[in-house]
Amino acid sequence: MKKDELQSELDTMVATQAGIMAIVGSLMATHPDYDKFQLHLTGLLEVLLTGDAGQNFSPKQRQQARDFVETLQHLNQAPAKIEPLAQIRNL
Repeated sequence: MKKDELQSELDTMVATQAGIMAIVGSLMATHPDYDKFQLHLTGLLEVLLTGDAGQNFSPKQRQQARDFVETLQHLNQAPAKIEPLAQIRNL
């Protein structure tokens, strides 16, 4: 693969990760049992990183995975009622 092709693939992966992060963040913020979801996610992350599934991860990869999940966990719970057009005056 040429350098330009590799850069294009990397750019696609970065953009895809950003999109996935937005989707997952939205799902997390609107989850009906937000606190339970957060607790489960924390436990599952530790199981994945320290169990059989994480055996092939380098220490750097483990930390990157942990950082990624912790970034998502800093999202606030969404309000009970979301009205995106509420700020727009009557047209």
